[in-house]
Amino acid sequence: MSGNIETPASLKKSIVLHGLDGSNPLGYLSALGTHRICSQWYREAQVTMRWSIIDGSWRPILESPDFETDAQSFCKRLSSRLADPPQFNLLEAIGDNLTLSPSDFASLATSQLNQANANQQDTKTALSFLAAFGTDALAQSHSKDRSQMQDTALRTMSGAGHQHFIKFMREIIANTDASQLHATLFQPWMYEDEGRGMNLRWDPIDDRRYAMRWKNPSSDASSSMRGANRLAIEAMPLFPTAPMANKLETTGFRVYKGAFWSWPIWDCRLELPVIQSLLNRPFLSRQNTATSSELKELGISAVFRSQRITVGKFRNFTPAKTV
Repeated sequence: MSGNIETPASLKKSIVLHGLDGSNPLGYLSALGTHRICSQWYREAQVTMRWSIIDGSWRPILESPDFETDAQSFCKRLSSRLADPPQFNLLEAIGDNLTLSPSDFASLATSQLNQANANQQDTKTALSFLAAFGTDALAQSHSKDRSQMQDTALRTMSGAGHQHFIKFMREIIANTDASQLHATLFQPWMYEDEGRGMNLRWDPIDDRRYAMRWKNPSSDASSSMRGANRLAIEAMPLFPTAPMANKLETTGFRVYKGAFWSWPIWDCRLELPVIQSLLNRPFLSRQNTATSSELKELGISAVFRSQRITVGKFRNFTPAKTV
């Protein structure tokens, strides 16, 4: 009889990611991105993740029998893994923003499929990012003589004000090091990294409206957690899009009288495929989530919801509330 032998929880080594807060959209994406990358390099070790309230917030705990429990060593290996991601060539091919025509997006997907024989795993990664970015099946009117692909609800910018969603991803990938990953995963967030051109606007703190700041945001240099943005990019494949009727839906989002993103927090040890199934639960996109008993049966301890808002030329996410 063949099959994997489950590793007892008592033999697994735990890493508590003290820097990540599950109620912060960026922190949540960072946790999922870290888990996804760890699941790739420790594929046979059954990496799991759960959440626990530590210092007043939901913090992720990763477990695997093969982990380096030293934070510095963990971040060095993580940085090495992230240095040359298989999706980078795809990001270059897309351009600066998700503004391709449906036919160009379809051609890009076809070209990735044609490379499957060269490296099947890299092709799978590229296609999973494409599924998260949008679809060629639906178009939105862009100008009188040009249509444009419909894209993910996680997209926060598309070129206005020199803000570029895909270009910024490439810049973040190319300019993030192990020390920035360590500051994100294991320390309180101090926002000491240069934010201009290195920020995907998934953190509620990125809403820099004049009335909400002591200084004029146009002259006050922005700062960010670059490591968090880098890790969050790796979570994108866990939020695929799909055409529903005449519009594109994004995993976890409800777009009705505003765009709302809901995500679950669980307290049991889950591997990545199980987490993906939780993220796709239909109740997350409903105005009213499942009952407490239904959530308990799934191991879900809390559900957070954030609204995506548009301020001027940009999209931002509001601080999350429990649902």
